[in-house]
Amino acid sequence: MMVKAFLLVNLFLAGCSKDLAPASSGDTIKILFVGNSLTYTNDLPAMVREMGNLDGKIISYYSILLPGYSLEDHWNTGNVQAEIEKGGYDFVVAQQGPSALPESQSLLLEYAGRFAKICRDNNSKMALFMVWPSKARLFDLDSVIYSYKHAAEITGSLVCPAGLGWKYAWEANSALVLYGPDDFHPGIDGSVLAALVIYGTLAKKSDFDFLDYQKCSWKNDMDKKTLALLKEAATRALQ
Repeated sequence: MMVKAFLLVNLFLAGCSKDLAPASSGDTIKILFVGNSLTYTNDLPAMVREMGNLDGKIISYYSILLPGYSLEDHWNTGNVQAEIEKGGYDFVVAQQGPSALPESQSLLLEYAGRFAKICRDNNSKMALFMVWPSKARLFDLDSVIYSYKHAAEITGSLVCPAGLGWKYAWEANSALVLYGPDDFHPGIDGSVLAALVIYGTLAKKSDFDFLDYQKCSWKNDMDKKTLALLKEAATRALQ
């Protein structure tokens, strides 16, 4: 699998992507993904769906993802609010940029709070997808982790601590390549780790033994040892 940002531009410039998996009661999780290219690179929502399938669940999702968009941008556009108000979503998984600087932290908190209220009003749960800084600003990683954790705590949202998972993966192997070619967007390893954390958060599980390497669509892009390391990092981040 290759980095797919350039393949998905036309799709996500339209602002949405719909999964056509059939709905099923009981084990179905319906998700709205909101954010930017950090989510649509490598088709992260499809990875989350695949993990659900391998775990015996059906993931039904809809995505509103636009290049460079913050939560403030999405709020001002209004499409996310309208979609949430249609009802039926179990979770709204939302992200913006790293949000390490004080002004960005304030904006993340403000607009996460606004969206969290709409989620509550429509029987959905807000889940903030914690991202990561660019490689050039890796010194900001702890601030990114704090920013998303703090915003989730204050707004009563879940946090999907992918950025923390990246930190733990590097602690296990500092040579692990999580970034893509531009040193900001995720490579395959980075997206798989983020998907593990997101699925684990939403499904309330930190044991990924169900994930059979031979059945993963990305098995040709990483070896078993790397997948095992990513699973361990995700488990640690979710504890």
